[in-house]
Amino acid sequence: MMLVVRKEIVAQSLSRLRHQRTHTFFTGYLCLRQRASQLDRLDDLQPEFLLFFKQFFYVRDHPLGTPYIKPFTEQKASNKNLWLNENVAGSYAPSSLRPGQPFRRVVNIEGRKYSLPSDHAQRALKHLLYSVPVQVADLAAVLYRDFGLLGESVTIKDLVDIFAYEFGYTNEPGSEPNKEFRMLYSLETMNNWGEDWLEPHE
Repeated sequence: MMLVVRKEIVAQSLSRLRHQRTHTFFTGYLCLRQRASQLDRLDDLQPEFLLFFKQFFYVRDHPLGTPYIKPFTEQKASNKNLWLNENVAGSYAPSSLRPGQPFRRVVNIEGRKYSLPSDHAQRALKHLLYSVPVQVADLAAVLYRDFGLLGESVTIKDLVDIFAYEFGYTNEPGSEPNKEFRMLYSLETMNNWGEDWLEPHE
């Protein structure tokens, strides 16, 4: 039987993410981190920001002109900053990113080439997370909310393991995450996760 994360659980996780001060562009950093894992390199990452947003943050019943949910904000969370518009990828264009902005302190951009410095995790923690790690269970629940899960006893740790593997923090699903993961993510909500968090896929 295929399972999905219950809508109320997704809503709770999204609320917790948005009420923690996190720079909006941490989403773009996640895109680059996943791409670096796919290519097994930190330079010339050739990110497809729009495809990333369509995969993880598109919401079917969205307000007109704003199809993507905004999981992070450095401002006070409200309905006014809950959505992102269709041109979300334009925010990450080199011409839109001025030197000195938090994202540029984490990501190297030369011409149209994006790369991550070797200490990108430390930089992301300081400039995008404001030194407070993200609750990884909440992040995984939001990222994979529309993905079908197979199995009779899927746990939130299984979902976090998928995230850790797909974003390059482990070499194989279920193995011990690396120091970057331990630096950027907190297991607090995972350790207090309820059992009734999945429902059959309709």
